[in-house]
Amino acid sequence: MLRLGQEMRFGPDEGTGRQRAVRAPFPNVPYPSSAPFVAPIPWGTRAATIRDAGPRADTIAGRTRLDWSPGPRGFTIRAPVPFPKMRRRHPTSARTCPAARTAAVLALVLASGCQRATDLPSAPEVEPGSVLRRGLGAEPETLAPQLASDNASLAVIADLHEGLVAEDAGGRLVPGAAESWTIEAGGKSYVFRLRPDLRWSNGKPLTAAHFAEALSTIRAPASVAPMGDLFEPVIAADALDPRTLRLTLSRALPHLPALLALPAAAPWYPGAADPAEAPSSGPYRLERWTPGDRIELARNPHYHDAGSVRIERVVYLPVTDLATELKLFRTGELDLTSEVPNSQLDWIRANLPDQLRVLPFLGTYAYAVNVRRLGDAGSRQALSMTVDRERITTQVTGAGETPALGWVPPGLPGYTPAVPAWASWSAERRLEQARKLWADARARGAVPRELLLCTDASANHRRTAVALADLWREALGVEVRIEEFEWGVYLATRRNPGRCDLVRLGWSADFVDVEAFAQVFETGHPQNTLGYSSPRYDEALARARRAGTEALRLAGHTEAEAVLLDEVPVIPVFFRVTKRLVSPRVSGIEPNPLGHLPTRHLAFEP
Repeated sequence: MLRLGQEMRFGPDEGTGRQRAVRAPFPNVPYPSSAPFVAPIPWGTRAATIRDAGPRADTIAGRTRLDWSPGPRGFTIRAPVPFPKMRRRHPTSARTCPAARTAAVLALVLASGCQRATDLPSAPEVEPGSVLRRGLGAEPETLAPQLASDNASLAVIADLHEGLVAEDAGGRLVPGAAESWTIEAGGKSYVFRLRPDLRWSNGKPLTAAHFAEALSTIRAPASVAPMGDLFEPVIAADALDPRTLRLTLSRALPHLPALLALPAAAPWYPGAADPAEAPSSGPYRLERWTPGDRIELARNPHYHDAGSVRIERVVYLPVTDLATELKLFRTGELDLTSEVPNSQLDWIRANLPDQLRVLPFLGTYAYAVNVRRLGDAGSRQALSMTVDRERITTQVTGAGETPALGWVPPGLPGYTPAVPAWASWSAERRLEQARKLWADARARGAVPRELLLCTDASANHRRTAVALADLWREALGVEVRIEEFEWGVYLATRRNPGRCDLVRLGWSADFVDVEAFAQVFETGHPQNTLGYSSPRYDEALARARRAGTEALRLAGHTEAEAVLLDEVPVIPVFFRVTKRLVSPRVSGIEPNPLGHLPTRHLAFEP
């Protein structure tokens, strides 16, 4: 039997003689003991037929599965789409200080400690027949909680699954499947007490063993779970009885409850071979997933707090074009958009002011540098120094974003962000030094004649890319070519940048701690996809994690961020905001530092 993340490995490829392997992200799936070979199956393939006629894989559109069936010419494996890795009551003026608003939201989040489920208020009953239509922005890569890392997947999974810990509408931690928990052994042991009579959406009992299986599996050495490294300190997950789970840690991890609210920590249904068919543990269940068209959810009657879920059905539309999404909203075919086109912000503010919701959250918009192609740190500094962030946030985006000189957004309690050495320089001095660094690198042949900037196909990303290209042409005299990819290809490009010199990178916190940003550039981390590996950075990060006090830990993280800004594997551009259109009939949206917007907290106005 295969376990999460293990590989099926077969004989040599007839065409190349090399071993081929297919990763199996689902447990308890039988597989053949031998085969002539396994053709290469690219990540992102929804299904592949493996034949003995040659080293190739035929892709088949359809729902994700993992099974195999023998045939006269071999067998078929249907491989799940794997991981890649990267939300308001009144409109917010761009003149309001985003950092202050973010800090205020974070204060509310961190003020919530361990609490019992019985402390939570009740909510009105469901509104029969209500259907919420949401823009998704992209097709989800997967609906398997342990494998998800893209925003589209995570948004849908937030409706389908719930962990031991959950978030309220404002992002504050509250009991989820666990009604309470205790911390023991100086923070190295957590004991969770599950709610009584928990059920999966198919009515079968949901027990502590299902959480133990999930947490044990994503930590396994062969796991391909993109967030598995977050749980590295968890050395044991033991179900003491059907309602009691004990987690043993190698070191104290104060933000463990926040990690347990992530989809990666959702319970695992035994024997599930297809996330599209597995029952759910959260407020909604999956009714239908038609790739490229829609995802339909229905309220889960077996959810422990089903009485508080006031919207009966949810329809997600994966509309990638923001102009199309705006049209669907204006014609009443969407109640919530995933975003709004920056080019239409002035029109929206003039014509739909009460329906525009703009809020800050813990997110950074940047361009990751392919250090294999731009190996000269001085040239990378030159690129970062010549980005006019004020111009981009006022003339290109204009929704309240703030210039980002560093990688970590402001507003994390106790954390002092690092800034580059040139932050206090005048624009003239920056430009002079940048041109010198670039000229030196060019004289040594350390930079290409033309830069290739790669991004996903989106009107907003295109505008920012064009602005950056113009700035670099003007300041450094370098030609910049822009290539846009559809979502799946873009995610693959982030994992394998090839000839791209810079790749758009949007990053938002998975939990409220600086570690959510620091881990991305650690050597070997699943999300560190562009080849950056720095002993200086790894050592600084390790020192921060070993620190004996919280103050020393945070100071260590500031030192680690300073290394990033010195070596420049990433060029921060601005700190992000969520901006979407919301129908007047929808209520329940609150500021959330993580930008989350689960449907269970929403309702329709009477």
